[in-house]
Amino acid sequence: MKDYYKILGIDKKSTKDEIKKAYRTLSKKYHPDINPDGDEMFKEIAEAYEVLSDDKKRSQYDNPIPFMGSNPFEDFIKNFNNRGQRVNKVPYKVIKVNITPIESYLGVKKSITYQTNISCEQCSGSGGKKEVCKTCDGRGNTVKKVGTGFFTQIINTPCERCNGKGEILIDACFNCGGSGKKQNITQLSIDIPKNVSNGDSLKINGKGDFDSRYGYSDLVIHLVMVDTDGFEKINNDLVYTKKINLSELILNKDVELPHPDGKLTLKIPYNVELIKPLRLKNKGYSANNIKGDFYVKLNIVNNELNDNDRVELLEWLNK
Repeated sequence: MKDYYKILGIDKKSTKDEIKKAYRTLSKKYHPDINPDGDEMFKEIAEAYEVLSDDKKRSQYDNPIPFMGSNPFEDFIKNFNNRGQRVNKVPYKVIKVNITPIESYLGVKKSITYQTNISCEQCSGSGGKKEVCKTCDGRGNTVKKVGTGFFTQIINTPCERCNGKGEILIDACFNCGGSGKKQNITQLSIDIPKNVSNGDSLKINGKGDFDSRYGYSDLVIHLVMVDTDGFEKINNDLVYTKKINLSELILNKDVELPHPDGKLTLKIPYNVELIKPLRLKNKGYSANNIKGDFYVKLNIVNNELNDNDRVELLEWLNK
């Protein structure tokens, strides 16, 4: 990724006025009317100023959004063409996929079904017969000069006649009406790694929507943690709510606990505090070679003692 601060000769703490001052100085120095060899540098300066002078773009540049597998802002930078104009590629296809704490613990392969746009088989995604736009000669943009004197900028804008496509549709495909795409239900098998958390994202290249100009976009899977069967995931700890009878609590019986690695046995300690979960060390999630813990919350669901429990309790009290 380009270092825009270095291009403008400033640092990350520079103010808007300092950024503007640096841009004016450098654009004057490398303006093609003054420096015939400065054309490429002039474009880089303009590109850097476009990002750093805008609060939102600068914030995205300084703090890229973390994605598992890729950095969306790097894609943003790559999507500038050689004239410094932003190329509007197909946006990510975003879908939500539910995952349980146990699936996160073990890792899981999931089959997902989602609606997407695919290439029209009749016209192979072209939309029909086209011809080169004569207004922009197929470039998709036209050149405009903005400003005067040393502060003149050369700006590329999308061609109004072809909407930046560089081509004009003259005979639309009867199957897709010229769009080059159609809706489809897509099935996909995905591998979700261990220890993912609520809100994590996975990106799968080329499995999103189809666009006749840019091809297929990427699919972004947004994971939603759903607590089921009494299990929760809290950071790297696995938490389980165990339903017990009053007799099990009073008699401090051994209780059986489900766990992704296999069943565990836990003896309820004397004078246990119900508001405080019991902990089994190193039985939680693994992250960076460090194991979390397995916490057990006790929940009394039956306050009555049956005959056998009463006999056992009396025997215990008479010891």
